[in-house]
Amino acid sequence: MEAKSIEWIGGQHEFVLNIGQLRALQKNCNAGPEVILLRITTGTWFIDDLIETIRQGLIGAGMSNKEAGPMVLHLFELHGVLEFKPVAIEILTNALVGEDDDPVGEQAGVRQQENSGSSPSSTNEEPQ
Repeated sequence: MEAKSIEWIGGQHEFVLNIGQLRALQKNCNAGPEVILLRITTGTWFIDDLIETIRQGLIGAGMSNKEAGPMVLHLFELHGVLEFKPVAIEILTNALVGEDDDPVGEQAGVRQQENSGSSPSSTNEEPQ
């Protein structure tokens, strides 16, 4: 999955949750990613649901753990916690559903025209 650039309290950053980050998120929050998303959207979240989602998203996009962890914690100390819900929801939704412009299903093929050919029909036409 490709990283997604998101504007949030911390500025403009790339975020992505690949399998490794999803596993770390599950372990650190004691819940699967869809449960974490549900908790955040229904207001039953834990603080680590937000912190870990954002931290793991930054790590997945290439930021080092040494940089991501302290940066996220520092921002949580400076701002109201609810301000982090939208970015956490966007990170998780992108990991679970994918990009909005990513078409679902198979692409429609090109319709081929029937070849009438020059051979006579193998069945007789119905009389008029």
